[in-house]
Amino acid sequence: MPDALAGLLGQERPVQYAVAADTGSADDSAQLLTDALGDARVLHLARRTGFGQAVEEATRTAPVLTPEDLPYLKRPSGWDPVTRSWRDDAYDLPELPHGEPVHWLWLLHDDCAPEPDALAQLLRVVDNELELGRDDVAVVGPKLRGWYDRRQLLEVGVSIANSGRRWTGLDRREQDQGQHDHVRTVLSVSTAGMLIRRDVFEQLGGFDRRLPLMRDDVDLCWRAHSAGHRVLIAPDAVVRHAEAASRERRTVDCAGRTAASPHKVDKAGAVYTLLVNTRTPALPWVLLRLVLGTVLRTLAYLVGKVPGQAVDEIRGLLSTLLRPERILAARRRRGPARIDKGELRQLLPPPGATVRATVEQIAGSFTSGTDTDTSSAGRHGGAVESGPGGDDAEFLEVEQFARLKRIARRPGPVLFLALLLISVVACRALLGGGALAGGALLPAPAGAGDLWSRYLDAWHPVGAGGTPSAPPYLAIVATLGSLLFGSTGLAVTVLLVCSVPLAGCTAYFASRPLVTSRLLRAWAAVAYAFLPATTGALAGGRIGTAVLAVLLPLIARAGIAASGLAHRGGARGSWRATWAYALLLTVTTAFTPIVWPIALLLGLGVLVLRRGDLIAHGLRFLVQLGTPLLVLAPWSLTLLPTGFFQEAGLEYGPSAASALDLLGAAPGGPGTVDGLMLIGIVFAALAALLRSERQLGIRTAWAVALVGLVFAVLSNKSAWAGPATLVYGLALLAAAALGADGARARVAEQSFGWRQPVAALIAFASAAGPLLVAAGWMIGGADGPLERRDPAQVPAFVAEDSSGGDQARTLVLDSDSAARVRYTLVRGSGARMGDAEIAAADGENARLDKVVANLVAGSGADQADELGGFAVRYVLVHKGAPRDITRILDATPGLSRLSQQNGNALWRVDQDVARAAIVPASGQGRPQPVTAGPVEIHTTIPAGSGSRVLRLADSAADGWTATLDGKPLTRTTVDGWAQGFPLPAAGGRLDVTYDAPIAHGAWLWAQGALAVVLVVLALPGRRRDVDDDLPEEQPLPAQATAGEGRRARRLRAQAEEAAGESPAAPPQPEQPPASVPRQQSYDTEVPPDERSRDWGRDPAAYEGAGDAGHAGYGTDPYQPTAGYDQQAYQQHDPYQTAPYDPYAYNGTADQMPYDPAAYQQQGYDPAYDPAQQGYDPAQQAYDPAYDPAQQGYDPDQHPHGTGSQRPDGSQQ
Repeated sequence: MPDALAGLLGQERPVQYAVAADTGSADDSAQLLTDALGDARVLHLARRTGFGQAVEEATRTAPVLTPEDLPYLKRPSGWDPVTRSWRDDAYDLPELPHGEPVHWLWLLHDDCAPEPDALAQLLRVVDNELELGRDDVAVVGPKLRGWYDRRQLLEVGVSIANSGRRWTGLDRREQDQGQHDHVRTVLSVSTAGMLIRRDVFEQLGGFDRRLPLMRDDVDLCWRAHSAGHRVLIAPDAVVRHAEAASRERRTVDCAGRTAASPHKVDKAGAVYTLLVNTRTPALPWVLLRLVLGTVLRTLAYLVGKVPGQAVDEIRGLLSTLLRPERILAARRRRGPARIDKGELRQLLPPPGATVRATVEQIAGSFTSGTDTDTSSAGRHGGAVESGPGGDDAEFLEVEQFARLKRIARRPGPVLFLALLLISVVACRALLGGGALAGGALLPAPAGAGDLWSRYLDAWHPVGAGGTPSAPPYLAIVATLGSLLFGSTGLAVTVLLVCSVPLAGCTAYFASRPLVTSRLLRAWAAVAYAFLPATTGALAGGRIGTAVLAVLLPLIARAGIAASGLAHRGGARGSWRATWAYALLLTVTTAFTPIVWPIALLLGLGVLVLRRGDLIAHGLRFLVQLGTPLLVLAPWSLTLLPTGFFQEAGLEYGPSAASALDLLGAAPGGPGTVDGLMLIGIVFAALAALLRSERQLGIRTAWAVALVGLVFAVLSNKSAWAGPATLVYGLALLAAAALGADGARARVAEQSFGWRQPVAALIAFASAAGPLLVAAGWMIGGADGPLERRDPAQVPAFVAEDSSGGDQARTLVLDSDSAARVRYTLVRGSGARMGDAEIAAADGENARLDKVVANLVAGSGADQADELGGFAVRYVLVHKGAPRDITRILDATPGLSRLSQQNGNALWRVDQDVARAAIVPASGQGRPQPVTAGPVEIHTTIPAGSGSRVLRLADSAADGWTATLDGKPLTRTTVDGWAQGFPLPAAGGRLDVTYDAPIAHGAWLWAQGALAVVLVVLALPGRRRDVDDDLPEEQPLPAQATAGEGRRARRLRAQAEEAAGESPAAPPQPEQPPASVPRQQSYDTEVPPDERSRDWGRDPAAYEGAGDAGHAGYGTDPYQPTAGYDQQAYQQHDPYQTAPYDPYAYNGTADQMPYDPAAYQQQGYDPAYDPAQQGYDPAQQAYDPAYDPAQQGYDPDQHPHGTGSQRPDGSQQ
């Protein structure tokens, strides 16, 4: 408030009349206003009074100044005080040479402070428009800057988007460099500093009382445009604005019975403003945008964990929409607009501008914190130059080296690009057409929709069909495929081919709190990226281990943060870290379930360490370990007790790693190296135990490593040990990095002995091992069992025949010995991703097992009927099967050999088979095929004789339903396993479907909701304390850091130098706020006998003042001091001419050249106290009877007032 009053009363062009409205303030604001303006000019209103209503009351009490109150607007008397003679030309002028005065209202907030020339600049814009013949300017607004950051732009005109967003066209924290300093028409200006004609204000009816505080400026200016007036921005007029209400620095009491949220008030005001001012044809589109925008912003606030603002969005929208009578009444009051819609459209944000701004804001939130160039430039960053110029061009080469140094200081992107290049070269055979398949990987479906169906459907057409729960990793891959334009093949390629560079990047990012040395972090990231489990997962098509390799470093970092081990003193971990850890653990458990029991043991260990605060840490433990089981249910319940050792994909055989391989983090299998290649990392981790510092971190890493090694041993020989060795290898690298941090200085402090050579050998082995693995992997290639091929697993004509109305199937036999045969019942072109887990969860079909056993045993019986019962039309034997099997199949009755291609032999069943067939109830007779789809049947069947049954070559289940001409059929089981429906003799329309249980659909919705909530809880929340306009923080000197780099040594030297200097001076006391000059009441009549008194003024400065009969600036005595040069003020007034004529059409005289030096002593210091300088504040008061003649007015130079002409030729 003191700064606002000082800005008002310190204007170079003073106001004629000031009125303040105090709306129930609880501090000293009312007293400050009374002291500055007088009690008669302060209105005391209720606390719930809105801004517009307060302005209306102030305007009603403010007098309308007439020419009688402003005598200097009348025709001059003709007396020339310079020549002390009378002039005859004054008698030819009209009574009011300047015309009737125009009354302007200047609106100010209590939290804004105008610059000394703000009002003068606003009026100058009006004058310029009048000189150009444009008298339709009704509103002029200033440029708003920040309260503390005085270079930050807040508004240079304002508009509103169709979504209700307040649009300024400025970037966040944009600095004022003159880029917006041009006068232009805008939709609206802020009420903080708004200059509006009083007649227009009254004609428009003032502010809308339905807008008590926010968006009232946009509504008023929009109505001004519709009435045919113009709204301009005067960028040379500057007002500092604190925005106390919108920044939630104080409550809003004028928008309801209780204090309202500023966000809710702003939302309601935006909706109201758009609905009452938008043209009728565009109103439906605006209403749709408002509703959709509100929904999206509500979701965004929920994701940002600010439910209060999400509720405010909904409340603000509904509070306006649920009162349509107010909107209709307001639209009737406004009437039709006089402005063309094209002119108004130019003042609104361009299409897509708000979307682009939102995207840029989100992207900036992720990159602002990592940009070291801008972060060192201060709180708001520095200005960006377009390029080197002048002397800067000579140092262009030096700047190139500086750019290389900046890249070297940020090796993260360089590391990713290098690893990506190596991975692309190594995976050169895996790029191209076709689908990735082989090893443990089945081809992915063509589109993400097919993969979603496999996960969401209750009935799975795999093998003989069944209803087991699909593996949840299908939903994760489908989500990634949906983000990649619906391509699941691209999603699988990214997860496998890019697993090495992504693993290195996540390891580099996650190791930032671990060690400060970027070189150590880069080494650890490279070593982790080329662990044998990572390269082996890529070569073997093990997508589960590949995903674990990418996410494991993030899991480790989140786990440390959630457990509180990174904090000293046993502090608890944050709940956001707990939820992030639970989310990552859920995702990795879906791919590699072995991670969950490892996390279980490690969590129990944390509980032992934190047993002093068991309840708090126990609750976090339950959340971390219970969330994966809950979100992944019911699939997660099928993992007990031995399913945790499996992973996503086919069972590609167990690893045969030796003990030495496991010790060196090598799980064995294709694409891996011997454990001896990375034995240096093991020795480096062992050497870390000798370090005296950071033992908690080193021992924790070794505890995790031992747990991972135990699970690697348990999973070896029965499954692949890759996931467990990843945990083991990452823990070893963490321990080695902790031990190597500062090792050079520690070794150098010791006298030369065995430590130095051993340390050098360990360092060499640790660094050379990963590099050799990377080089060998890049040269040899990453392809193993995994290859890029045709996704069809059967010949093309077989796949085409199987997709017909019969839905015939293929029995695929695979064997490496006559004693053991594996089989797969294939539908269509072959199995796809997820089918292996579904078939395994569905269990074995005893009837089919018996059929296959009899087939390969050569029983000699006719196998056509048995195979036809499972809709098997073809038998395919893969390459590598024993020759005995092919001879047996050749001799089996009912099978005819078709061909042999690429070592694969194919036979055909010699009878008609189909998925759906009508068979006699007695079982005797040939089946009658029925056209069917993969799951449902919709066809017409003919009438028949006797009892008959519709038989499906699918397992019986409760969800099957069938109707014939709308009449339901009874379910039955045929042959002990197949689904059947007894049919009547009549024919008709047959419909067979599988109806998913209600519980299945309900759980899928619940599972999706749980997943969304988990993601929201894990994401970082929107910071509520972010304020772009805060006091500058005191700069802190650079602190000494550990390490032996040049920067670390320089910082330590600076710290030592600063410590040796004298203690810093005590902080300066805070400067008091700007004092408020007292203002004389304009209603006070000055006695005639006091007008001629010489109150200690310099007569030379006011020649002719006694003849004019008026006091100079007021009636209070003025004591001349050295700090205020009255003569300079007379010579250099704000308009560089004779004194400003405030009501001569708001015009100014021809301007003389501007002299900045003359204004130096007029600058207003916020800490300036007039009382201390001998200056009487009452001198600032301007009397309505102010006469320019007392200010050195020269009638010779200006015989007609300002000496300029209007555009119509008349004088002004």
